Amino acid sequence: MDSTGKKPNQAGDSTVNLYFTSLGETSGLYNGRVFYWYPLMKGHAFYPSADWQKGSVLYDGTWYHNLSIMYDIYRDEIVLKHPNSIPIRLFSERIQEFRLEDQLFTRLQPDKDNVLRNAFYHRLTEGKVSVFASRQKKIEENIVDNTLERSFITVDQFYLLKDGTYHLVNSQKQLLSLLKDKRQSISQHLRKQKLKYKKEKERTVVEAAKFYNQSYK
Repeated sequence: MDSTGKKPNQAGDSTVNLYFTSLGETSGLYNGRVFYWYPLMKGHAFYPSADWQKGSVLYDGTWYHNLSIMYDIYRDEIVLKHPNSIPIRLFSERIQEFRLEDQLFTRLQPDKDNVLRNAFYHRLTEGKVSVFASRQKKIEENIVDNTLERSFITVDQFYLLKDGTYHLVNSQKQLLSLLKDKRQSISQHLRKQKLKYKKEKERTVVEAAKFYNQSYK
Protein backbone atom coordinates (compact mmCIF):
# COMPACT_ATOMS: atom_id res chain seq x y z
CA MET A 1 0.00 0.00 0.00
CA ASP A 2 1.07 3.61 -0.52
CA SER A 3 0.81 6.47 1.99
CA THR A 4 -2.89 6.82 1.23
CA GLY A 5 -3.58 3.19 2.01
CA LYS A 6 -4.11 2.28 -1.67
CA LYS A 7 -2.51 -0.76 -3.25
CA PRO A 8 0.47 0.02 -5.53
CA ASN A 9 -0.09 -0.12 -9.27
CA GLN A 10 1.93 -3.08 -10.55
CA ALA A 11 1.73 -1.85 -14.15
CA GLY A 12 3.19 1.42 -12.93
CA ASP A 13 6.00 -0.52 -11.22
CA SER A 14 6.85 -2.22 -14.50
CA THR A 15 6.90 1.09 -16.36
CA VAL A 16 9.24 2.65 -13.82
CA ASN A 17 11.53 -0.40 -13.90
CA LEU A 18 11.76 -0.14 -17.67
CA TYR A 19 12.65 3.53 -17.30
CA PHE A 20 15.35 2.73 -14.76
CA THR A 21 16.92 0.10 -17.01
CA SER A 22 17.21 2.64 -19.84
CA LEU A 23 19.59 4.87 -17.92
CA GLY A 24 22.76 3.64 -19.57
CA GLU A 25 25.81 3.33 -17.31
CA THR A 26 23.76 3.88 -14.14
CA SER A 27 21.25 1.14 -14.98
CA GLY A 28 23.17 -1.30 -12.76
CA LEU A 29 21.91 0.59 -9.74
CA TYR A 30 18.63 2.24 -10.72
CA ASN A 31 16.68 -0.92 -11.45
CA GLY A 32 14.88 -1.53 -8.17
CA ARG A 33 11.21 -1.58 -7.26
CA VAL A 34 9.21 1.50 -6.34
CA PHE A 35 9.11 2.11 -2.60
CA TYR A 36 5.71 2.93 -1.04
CA TRP A 37 5.61 4.64 2.33
CA TYR A 38 4.02 2.81 5.25
CA PRO A 39 0.44 3.99 5.89
CA LEU A 40 -1.13 4.89 9.22
CA MET A 41 1.80 3.89 11.42
CA LYS A 42 3.26 5.38 14.59
CA GLY A 43 6.99 5.90 14.33
CA HIS A 44 9.02 4.91 11.29
CA ALA A 45 10.78 1.88 9.78
CA PHE A 46 14.25 3.36 9.29
CA TYR A 47 17.72 3.50 10.83
CA PRO A 48 19.01 5.82 12.17
CA SER A 49 16.18 8.21 11.20
CA ALA A 50 13.48 8.72 8.59
CA ASP A 51 15.60 11.36 6.83
CA TRP A 52 17.57 10.78 3.65
CA GLN A 53 21.20 9.96 4.47
CA LYS A 54 24.34 10.43 2.39
CA GLY A 55 25.74 7.01 1.67
CA SER A 56 27.51 4.54 -0.59
CA VAL A 57 26.42 1.11 -1.81
CA LEU A 58 28.49 -1.84 -3.06
CA TYR A 59 26.02 -3.22 -5.58
CA ASP A 60 26.88 -6.22 -7.76
CA GLY A 61 30.55 -5.64 -6.94
CA THR A 62 30.57 -1.93 -7.88
CA TRP A 63 30.66 0.95 -5.39
CA TYR A 64 28.23 3.82 -5.94
CA HIS A 65 28.96 6.93 -3.88
CA ASN A 66 27.25 10.18 -2.86
CA LEU A 67 23.79 8.64 -2.89
CA SER A 68 20.70 9.69 -0.98
CA ILE A 69 19.53 6.54 0.78
CA MET A 70 17.54 5.29 3.73
CA TYR A 71 17.89 1.94 5.50
CA ASP A 72 14.49 0.31 6.02
CA ILE A 73 15.17 -2.04 8.94
CA TYR A 74 11.65 -3.47 8.96
CA ARG A 75 12.19 -4.96 5.49
CA ASP A 76 16.00 -4.99 5.72
CA GLU A 77 16.24 -3.06 2.47
CA ILE A 78 17.96 0.03 1.11
CA VAL A 79 15.71 2.74 -0.29
CA LEU A 80 17.42 4.88 -2.91
CA LYS A 81 16.32 8.34 -3.96
CA HIS A 82 16.38 8.38 -7.74
CA PRO A 83 17.47 11.64 -9.47
CA ASN A 84 13.83 12.19 -10.45
CA SER A 85 12.95 11.90 -6.71
CA ILE A 86 11.14 8.53 -6.99
CA PRO A 87 12.20 6.32 -4.05
CA ILE A 88 13.13 2.78 -5.10
CA ARG A 89 13.92 -0.39 -3.17
CA LEU A 90 17.21 -1.99 -4.13
CA PHE A 91 17.49 -5.77 -4.30
CA SER A 92 19.11 -6.69 -0.97
CA GLU A 93 20.73 -9.88 -2.25
CA ARG A 94 22.74 -7.81 -4.76
CA ILE A 95 24.19 -5.52 -2.06
CA GLN A 96 27.43 -6.70 -0.43
CA GLU A 97 28.02 -3.64 1.76
CA PHE A 98 26.76 -0.11 2.23
CA ARG A 99 27.70 2.95 4.24
CA LEU A 100 25.55 5.52 5.99
CA GLU A 101 27.92 8.42 6.60
CA ASP A 102 30.77 6.66 8.51
CA GLN A 103 28.76 3.58 9.53
CA LEU A 104 29.49 0.33 7.68
CA PHE A 105 26.93 -2.41 7.08
CA THR A 106 27.79 -5.75 5.53
CA ARG A 107 25.64 -8.61 4.31
CA LEU A 108 26.35 -11.81 6.20
CA GLN A 109 25.14 -15.32 5.47
CA PRO A 110 23.88 -17.89 7.99
CA ASP A 111 26.87 -19.37 9.85
CA LYS A 112 27.52 -23.02 10.67
CA ASP A 113 25.67 -22.69 14.00
CA ASN A 114 22.76 -20.74 12.47
CA VAL A 115 23.34 -17.85 14.87
CA LEU A 116 23.12 -15.39 11.99
CA ARG A 117 20.42 -14.99 9.38
CA ASN A 118 20.88 -13.80 5.81
CA ALA A 119 20.76 -10.06 6.48
CA PHE A 120 22.66 -6.80 6.84
CA TYR A 121 24.72 -6.31 10.00
CA HIS A 122 26.14 -3.09 11.37
CA ARG A 123 29.87 -3.49 12.04
CA LEU A 124 30.54 -1.65 15.29
CA THR A 125 34.17 -2.62 15.96
CA GLU A 126 36.67 -5.18 14.71
CA GLY A 127 39.84 -6.83 15.90
CA LYS A 128 40.63 -10.02 17.78
CA VAL A 129 36.93 -9.87 18.60
CA SER A 130 34.44 -7.99 16.42
CA VAL A 131 30.99 -6.71 17.25
CA PHE A 132 28.03 -6.61 14.86
CA ALA A 133 24.54 -5.26 15.44
CA SER A 134 21.36 -6.43 13.79
CA ARG A 135 19.12 -3.38 13.37
CA GLN A 136 15.50 -4.44 13.24
CA LYS A 137 12.01 -3.06 13.70
CA LYS A 138 8.82 -4.96 14.27
CA ILE A 139 5.20 -3.92 14.15
CA GLU A 140 3.28 -3.91 17.42
CA GLU A 141 -0.51 -3.77 17.36
CA ASN A 142 -2.68 -2.45 20.20
CA ILE A 143 -6.32 -1.48 20.59
CA VAL A 144 -6.58 2.14 21.77
CA ASP A 145 -10.06 3.65 22.22
CA ASN A 146 -11.56 0.85 20.13
CA THR A 147 -9.12 1.64 17.33
CA LEU A 148 -6.29 -0.57 16.09
CA GLU A 149 -3.01 1.25 16.58
CA ARG A 150 0.10 -0.02 14.76
CA SER A 151 3.56 1.08 15.86
CA PHE A 152 7.13 0.37 14.84
CA ILE A 153 9.19 -1.08 17.72
CA THR A 154 13.00 -1.15 17.66
CA VAL A 155 14.64 -4.54 18.29
CA ASP A 156 18.46 -4.46 18.21
CA GLN A 157 20.61 -7.55 18.73
CA PHE A 158 24.37 -7.71 19.23
CA TYR A 159 26.79 -10.37 18.08
CA LEU A 160 30.39 -11.08 19.05
CA LEU A 161 32.71 -12.71 16.51
CA LYS A 162 35.53 -14.54 18.29
CA ASP A 163 37.84 -17.22 16.88
CA GLY A 164 35.69 -17.51 13.77
CA THR A 165 32.45 -18.14 15.66
CA TYR A 166 29.49 -15.78 16.06
CA HIS A 167 27.76 -15.46 19.44
CA LEU A 168 24.50 -13.67 20.21
CA VAL A 169 25.05 -11.60 23.36
CA ASN A 170 22.05 -11.60 25.70
CA SER A 171 23.56 -10.54 29.03
CA GLN A 172 26.62 -9.08 30.70
CA LYS A 173 27.36 -12.47 32.24
CA GLN A 174 27.45 -14.06 28.80
CA LEU A 175 29.58 -11.22 27.43
CA LEU A 176 32.18 -11.66 30.18
CA SER A 177 32.11 -15.42 29.74
CA LEU A 178 32.96 -15.05 26.04
CA LEU A 179 35.90 -12.79 27.03
CA LYS A 180 36.84 -14.88 30.04
CA ASP A 181 40.61 -14.64 29.53
CA LYS A 182 40.28 -10.91 30.33
CA ARG A 183 37.13 -11.13 32.45
CA GLN A 184 38.40 -9.44 35.60
CA SER A 185 40.04 -6.47 33.89
CA ILE A 186 37.01 -5.98 31.60
CA SER A 187 34.66 -6.02 34.61
CA GLN A 188 36.78 -3.37 36.32
CA HIS A 189 36.86 -1.27 33.16
CA LEU A 190 33.08 -1.41 32.72
CA ARG A 191 32.58 -0.39 36.35
CA LYS A 192 34.88 2.59 35.87
CA GLN A 193 32.88 3.56 32.78
CA LYS A 194 29.63 3.04 34.75
CA LEU A 195 28.35 0.72 32.06
CA LYS A 196 25.88 -2.11 32.54
CA TYR A 197 24.45 -4.30 29.81
CA LYS A 198 20.83 -3.98 30.99
CA LYS A 199 20.96 -0.17 30.77
CA GLU A 200 23.24 0.41 27.77
CA LYS A 201 23.58 -2.78 25.77
CA GLU A 202 25.36 -1.40 22.72
CA ARG A 203 27.89 0.75 24.57
CA THR A 204 28.66 -2.04 27.02
CA VAL A 205 29.33 -4.69 24.35
CA VAL A 206 31.39 -2.33 22.19
CA GLU A 207 33.43 -0.96 25.10
CA ALA A 208 34.18 -4.47 26.36
CA ALA A 209 35.30 -5.58 22.89
CA LYS A 210 37.49 -2.51 22.35
CA PHE A 211 39.12 -2.96 25.75
CA TYR A 212 39.70 -6.65 25.02
CA ASN A 213 41.28 -5.89 21.62
CA GLN A 214 43.47 -3.15 23.09
CA SER A 215 44.80 -5.54 25.72
CA TYR A 216 46.24 -7.75 22.97
CA LYS A 217 48.13 -4.99 21.18
